[in-house]
Amino acid sequence: MNLKKNFLIITAVFLLVLSMPVMAQEQNAQETKTEKVKEAVTEQTPEVAAYVNGEEISMQELEQFAGVRNILMQLLQSNQEFASVILQTEAGKNVVDEFRKLKLEQLITNELLVQEAKDRGIEVSDQEMNNIFDQQVNALKQQNNLNDEQLEKAIQQQGFESMQQYKDMFFENNMNGFLVNKLREEVVSDVSVSDDEAKEYYDNNKQKYETSEQKKVSHILFDEKEKAEEVLAKINNGADFAEMAKEYSTGPTAENGGDLGFITANEQGLDKTFRDAAMKLSVGEVSSEPVKTQFGYHLIKVTDSREAGTRDFEEVKSQIKSQLRSQKQNQAFQDFVEGLREDAEIDVKL
Repeated sequence: MNLKKNFLIITAVFLLVLSMPVMAQEQNAQETKTEKVKEAVTEQTPEVAAYVNGEEISMQELEQFAGVRNILMQLLQSNQEFASVILQTEAGKNVVDEFRKLKLEQLITNELLVQEAKDRGIEVSDQEMNNIFDQQVNALKQQNNLNDEQLEKAIQQQGFESMQQYKDMFFENNMNGFLVNKLREEVVSDVSVSDDEAKEYYDNNKQKYETSEQKKVSHILFDEKEKAEEVLAKINNGADFAEMAKEYSTGPTAENGGDLGFITANEQGLDKTFRDAAMKLSVGEVSSEPVKTQFGYHLIKVTDSREAGTRDFEEVKSQIKSQLRSQKQNQAFQDFVEGLREDAEIDVKL
C-alpha cells in the first residue's frame, strides 16, 4: 500500500516537473507578446501628440482614445501570425501609425469644437444635466431589466459609493461631448429648406416616390383553425370584423380592430402566405377560409386600396424637407469644422 502511495506521489511530482517548462514557455510567450505590443505602442513616440491652439493632446490621451494597445493584444490572441506581420514589418508598423494619426485627427477636431463651445460660453444647465442623466438611468434599467434598487446595487458593485458619485463621473467623462452637441445645434439652427427646394428635389427624383398597388388590411389571428372557422361564420352572418378582432384575436393588433395599415405585394416583415392572400382580396372582401401561417390561423379583410402610381408632392413634402434639412445641416457643420481648422494653430508631433 505504501509502495503504491509513494509511486503516486513520485508520479505526481514527475508530472509537475514536466509541466513546469511548458507553463514557463507559455508565460514567456505571453510576456513576449506584451513586450511586442509595448514596443509597437511606445517606440519612438513623443509624450505630446499635438498642440491645438496651445492646448496639449498627450500621447497618453491619444493611446487611450485610439486603443492601439488593446487592438494589438486582441490580434495576438486571435491571430498571432497576422499580428506578427503588423508588429514586425515596416508595412505593419505603417498601418498602426496611420491608424494612430487618423484617431489623432478626430481628437484634434473634438478639441477645436470644445474650445469653440467654451469660447461661446456654451454650458449645460443643471436641468439639462438632470434630464440627460435621467435618460441614462432609464436606459440602463431598461437594457438590464433592473429597478431603482437593483441598479443602485449594481453601480455600487462597480466601485461607486453612491448614485451621485456615478453621476459626477458620468458628466466628467462626457461633458465635452454634450458641449459639442449644443455647439452643433447652435451652428445649424438657421438651416432651413423651402417648399421650392423640396419641390425641385421631388421633380428630379420622382422615381423614388413611385409606389406599387397597396391594400389596407385587417386580420384576426387564432391559435386553432376551428375557432377561426367559427368566427368566420359569424362575420359571414353580419358580425362586424373589427369587433370580432377585438374580442377574439390573439395578435398585437386586436385592440385596434386588427388593422395592419397599407401593405404591398412585396411588403417586408409579413409572412408571404399572408401577404399573397391579402393582395388577392378586393375592398370589403374577407378571406373565404382561414389562412395558415407560422403564427397561426388568420381571417383577413381588405378595407381600402391605393392604385400603383407616384405619391403626390404634398404627401411626401414633409419627408423630403426633413431629409434635405439633415443633409444641409451636416454640410453646414462640416464647413464650420473646416473653418475652425483653417484658423487654428495645430502642431502635430507624431
